[in-house]
Amino acid sequence: MEKILIVDDDEGLVHFLRRFLSKQGYEITTCGTGEAAIEIVSGKSFDLILLDYKMSGLNGLDTLREIRRLQVRTPVIIMTAYGTTDTAIEAMKVGAYDYLPKPFERDEMHRLVTDALAVNRLMKEVVSYPDSPRRPAPAETPGSARIIGKHKRMQAVYKLIGQVADKDVTVLITGESGTGKELVARAIYHHSHRKEKPFLAVNCAAIPENLFESDLFGHERGAFTGAERIHIGKFERCHKGTLFFDEIGDMPLATQAKVLRAIQYGEFERLGGSETIRSDVRIMAATNKNLEKEVEQGRFREDLYWRLKIISIHLPALRDRQEDIPLLVEHFIACLSSEYGVSIRYVDDAALEKIRSYSWPGNVRELENCLRRAVLLSQGEMILPEHIQMERCEEGSDMETDHEPFINTMERKLDDLFPYLVKISTNPGEANILDTVESVLIKKVLKQCGYNQVKASRMLGISRNTLRHRIKKYRIHTPQA
Repeated sequence: MEKILIVDDDEGLVHFLRRFLSKQGYEITTCGTGEAAIEIVSGKSFDLILLDYKMSGLNGLDTLREIRRLQVRTPVIIMTAYGTTDTAIEAMKVGAYDYLPKPFERDEMHRLVTDALAVNRLMKEVVSYPDSPRRPAPAETPGSARIIGKHKRMQAVYKLIGQVADKDVTVLITGESGTGKELVARAIYHHSHRKEKPFLAVNCAAIPENLFESDLFGHERGAFTGAERIHIGKFERCHKGTLFFDEIGDMPLATQAKVLRAIQYGEFERLGGSETIRSDVRIMAATNKNLEKEVEQGRFREDLYWRLKIISIHLPALRDRQEDIPLLVEHFIACLSSEYGVSIRYVDDAALEKIRSYSWPGNVRELENCLRRAVLLSQGEMILPEHIQMERCEEGSDMETDHEPFINTMERKLDDLFPYLVKISTNPGEANILDTVESVLIKKVLKQCGYNQVKASRMLGISRNTLRHRIKKYRIHTPQA
């Protein structure tokens, strides 16, 4: 249960906030002075602090300064009935997450609280990876996440994370959907010198184009219809921290120009304003698109692309590191068993083989979702084959039609195998390259189809008679034989 501290000397408002937020499932603590708040946060951790600006004794800004001096990085929302532009800007400079002018609407307050708690989770859930230089102690954080994998391509990813984490360079993380790009971004953040400052994620695919500029750079009061108060954008809110653009390939072209200027010069203007604002922000971005093609087709600025790609980290698809699947299965089963309060001790060999034989077009995210269902469906201590239900490969379902990622993967695999195939073909008495590849492929497909020759011939795109001829030619043993 997430914990919220409310600091306000207005008993009526405190009573309202306690009731409203308790109904949302939060644990609420209250106090009426800044001095009391400092004493409380010195001995107890919170996930969010709602702090009044005008109080007897220490005011809200002075209290916030002392909280930050104690190195408490919990998000703080300043509440004020004296909401001037100067108050808002000063609150952000001191380190507030945002400010909320009184009187406020329940929906606005609920939105701010939800957003701030989401940011808190991202900041406090420390992401580690094998051989991390600084592994978090369990007592330091309420949760942790891990990047799993021993494949050589994952080892290269870990090496790059270690090399760039503490250097203020922009990082572009590429890879298919579900490969864990945000996890890598958060690992870089948690091992950087900015880890005590904000980490804000921007989902570029989820923000309406007409709101994009305001969300990033903020707006002045009256900048457009409905702009009833000054809004602090993510660039300004993230001063000294890290800003992560997820799916940056979906960012509108008009916004890209302003983002490029903010990255290059560290300055921008709010929408409807003329004051130049400076902000020191580290940029990371991720995409599942081919940005080079997007540049060629005029959908992405070339200058922004090169500005982002100072360091590039590519995450391999799960089908390209299948030897990591048992490790991921073990990790997810342990985590999900704990989450749902069940005791899964074993994964049946046939179930694991079913998992390993699937291509996982949704990558690690799809595997996790599949195992989540399996844990919920399991009645005992073992995951069985019938508990494993893939989202995209059940018989009769629509198969993915975009084969380009698979073709690219196959070409990379053949690049690695080709020298060995050439060596085999040049040895006297050995089969030629085509026969070698064909015999291995037929064996794999037969096994995948449970040695059902009708299914195997359909998958291979040949007749059943041709398949029988190949089985005889390559002396392939089948259980039916």
